[in-house]
Amino acid sequence: MVRNVGTLDRTVRLALGALLVVGGVGSYAGLFSLGFGPVPAALGAVFVAAVGVILLVTGFRRTCPLYLPFGIDTSDGRN
Repeated sequence: MVRNVGTLDRTVRLALGALLVVGGVGSYAGLFSLGFGPVPAALGAVFVAAVGVILLVTGFRRTCPLYLPFGIDTSDGRN
């Protein structure tokens, strides 16, 4: 698969992904609540952690499937 995630994009994805996974796990463990309105706290925690995992995977693989249909490429050309 073609790499379309650049260095800065990758760094932001990895940092934000790790932060979201830790936040989701911390919320699920009961350290704080990510629930709002009718959304239960456990569902909010799982959603936040899942988004974090997606960011980590796309950061490690340097490929974002959502970039492909829009023709977005933040890579610097070095593979």
